[in-house]
Amino acid sequence: MAKPKKIYLPENARHSGIDITYIKSANSLRIGGWYDGMVGISGGEIHLADFFSKLGITEKDCKQAFSLLNIEEFNKL
Repeated sequence: MAKPKKIYLPENARHSGIDITYIKSANSLRIGGWYDGMVGISGGEIHLADFFSKLGITEKDCKQAFSLLNIEEFNKL
C-alpha cells in the first residue's frame, strides 16, 4: 500500500500552518493544522468527490490544471 502524500502550507511553516494529506486508498484528503509551533488544530477528512463538488471544481477545471503539468509554460508560472 502506498504511503499517504502530505503537503504543508506555507511550505516552510514552523509556527503555524496547514497540512493536507492525500490518502489514495480512501480517495480522500485529510486536512489539519497547528499554531504557536505545537498546538494542533483538529481538522477533518473529505472524499475527493465531495471536495470538488463543494468547491465547484469541475472536470474541465481539473483537466486544464493537469494539462499545465505537461507543458513548458507551467515552469514559467
